[in-house]
Amino acid sequence: MNFSISVVIPNYNGKSLLAEILPDLFHCLSTTTAPYEVIIVDDRSNDESVEFIQQTYPEIIVIRNEENLGFSGTVNKGIYAAKMDLVLILNNDVKLIAPYFEPQLRFFQDPKTFGINATVLNWNSDILQGGGKLINRHLFKIKANQNYYVKADQALKNEPLLTMFLSGTNALIDRKKLLDLGGYDELLSPFYVEDVELSLRALRMGWKMYYVPGAACMHQVSTTIKKHSKKRKIKLLTLRNKFYVHYIHLQGLSLTMWWIQTVVEVLLRTLALNLIYWRALVLIIRNLKKASASKQRFQEMLKYSEPKNQGLFSALKIYRQELLKKLN
Repeated sequence: MNFSISVVIPNYNGKSLLAEILPDLFHCLSTTTAPYEVIIVDDRSNDESVEFIQQTYPEIIVIRNEENLGFSGTVNKGIYAAKMDLVLILNNDVKLIAPYFEPQLRFFQDPKTFGINATVLNWNSDILQGGGKLINRHLFKIKANQNYYVKADQALKNEPLLTMFLSGTNALIDRKKLLDLGGYDELLSPFYVEDVELSLRALRMGWKMYYVPGAACMHQVSTTIKKHSKKRKIKLLTLRNKFYVHYIHLQGLSLTMWWIQTVVEVLLRTLALNLIYWRALVLIIRNLKKASASKQRFQEMLKYSEPKNQGLFSALKIYRQELLKKLN
């Protein structure tokens, strides 16, 4: 099957980065037989990004936000504008290395495939930044901060390598499934953790996500976000979004125990005069109505999952066991 590809790039003041990444992107696309389109959604840049794109790459579809929407809202605009079978979500600070698409496309012949991540290297070296992803559990909390790596020449040629979530740096995703999920949850705007939350929805639907070590890209770590956001704000929003993820995906006793664990940890940190955890907890409590709406929307969709209505911890345990079995 010959899949078509839509590339969706969110951009904010990334003119210099786009000049670096677009030649390699078009080179990688041109080496496939797949029909393709490139969509850049500009989040109200003030650095002439749009003018550069229109003058240098007139074939690119440009969508301009009227207000700053952050990552989720900006990418979702591109997803809904896309017309191809697969969507590559690509940060504007990620440079593709050929061959990028060819090692990945065959995985989508399996109707259960949701999406794929390639190996991520440092922009200025061959140092590994990202590989397959593992999600660990600590009591009633999850932590999505561990990578595993398999060198391309050591990869099992005919054996898929599962990953527990898709990093937003580069993610090739089945567009229909992405639309079924409603894209990234804009509750988590402006940035961070939205890729983990989306992946948890896909995983609980019974879909598969893969790490393909034979495909690779280079990444400048959080170039755009760190340039325009203060460290404390980044920390606060990251904590808030982690709280959202747990609230959306836990139910019953697990949710109750998570609340207890979270409140105890927040109080201990507050006593140590670390107030940022308290501020993050206040933010989610103030916005519980919207968080509950996200939770309810996904609960309705879980009725069509396979297996049906699988809880977060059960789904993660089964998926992790399958992942580790393939690696051993």
